[in-house]
Amino acid sequence: MIKTKLAKAVSMAVAGVALSAGATTASAHVMYNTFTTTSASSTDGWTRVNDIGSTNSTTGVYTPPDGIFTGPESKGNSGNLVPWVGTAGGALPFGYAGSSHLNWAAHLHSAGSSLTVSAADALADYGVAAEIDTGAGAWLDAGGVSSTGAPIAPTGWRHQTDIGLIKSDVTQKVTINLSTLGSFNNNFGVTVFTGMDTNTGNYSHHGSWNCPTCATPKPLTASNPFGTSGLAYLTHDESVDALNGLTFTAVAGQIYSIYLGGNGVGRWSQNVAGYSMDITTSAVPVPGAVWLFGSAMAGLIGFGGRRKAAVAA
Repeated sequence: MIKTKLAKAVSMAVAGVALSAGATTASAHVMYNTFTTTSASSTDGWTRVNDIGSTNSTTGVYTPPDGIFTGPESKGNSGNLVPWVGTAGGALPFGYAGSSHLNWAAHLHSAGSSLTVSAADALADYGVAAEIDTGAGAWLDAGGVSSTGAPIAPTGWRHQTDIGLIKSDVTQKVTINLSTLGSFNNNFGVTVFTGMDTNTGNYSHHGSWNCPTCATPKPLTASNPFGTSGLAYLTHDESVDALNGLTFTAVAGQIYSIYLGGNGVGRWSQNVAGYSMDITTSAVPVPGAVWLFGSAMAGLIGFGGRRKAAVAA
């Protein structure tokens, strides 16, 4: 939930820090959503806020507008845009126009770039306390037992899943490592999609994903798992931590969506904690056949030069 006074304060902060020389580097920079919640269990990363009232999904009771602008009331596509830091004028990063929530975006400007995504980084670079956290079972929880005693299959949940974007200006390998800053263990699940959300329809932060054993299976390899548009599954890793990273090849100019959360610990709403993400890069290995071809061509060129010299003599 974000209040209008907070929104005004954040807007003033954005005016002073957006793309400031001290907040970016020549090789890379991270942009952050300034939306904040009043409860750790609430969904963060809303890109718009509105005050249209809401209807309780359980009781059906409608609550009229109360002067407080929230993310859920915007349905992701109406109301006021939430300002970002690290972008020109507080705009959304990379021209993002989708309805789903979005927490951060990383731009790798050159080969060998590296970045850290965290609340501490946002505070150090922009003076804004970005909400960079996730749940212990957001990517895939440990399942459980319902109130009737029926087993609940392990499931990922939109509610606490954090979403980020990565774009590299050069083709290179990108590796993601994650560390928790709170109580749940350092075991994260990360899914990478090619593209970013382009759906501008109503968005709900309620719903499951990553549930291969559910009655209606939701595979770990599904595209657009949040009902979005424009996302094509690329890869995932179920055991990302500070030492074991997920690596993928980022093609120059292509935008990738990163969905992350805790894996296999408790329920999706439990042990919400901050995290720190390290993004490192390396050159795409050149296939051995290319080296052999290059060596052969160099040999032919050298032989041709020697032959011409011999003829001239």
